[in-house]
Amino acid sequence: MPSVIATLKVKEDKLGEAPTFFKELAADVIAKEPGTLAYIVHQRKDDPQTFVFYEKYESDAALAAHSKNLAAVGARFMALLDGPPDIVVANEI
Repeated sequence: MPSVIATLKVKEDKLGEAPTFFKELAADVIAKEPGTLAYIVHQRKDDPQTFVFYEKYESDAALAAHSKNLAAVGARFMALLDGPPDIVVANEI
């Protein structure tokens, strides 16, 4: 099963809207993407501008479907970011 750990930093002036958007995104992903087993967003205590996403998918096809679906909110998502995200894709052992 593929997992994703994505770390991203949001712009300081977007810090007020980012948590709400990320919560809504997570709920939407879980509701609409049956192959998504977990989509959990964390906000670092020591650096509130940094968010860590933990994602788990039942298959590579489910991960690909999520990536395709994410394009629908891509512009809004990218407008929050202060630089590119650090994305690690791994397989559960």
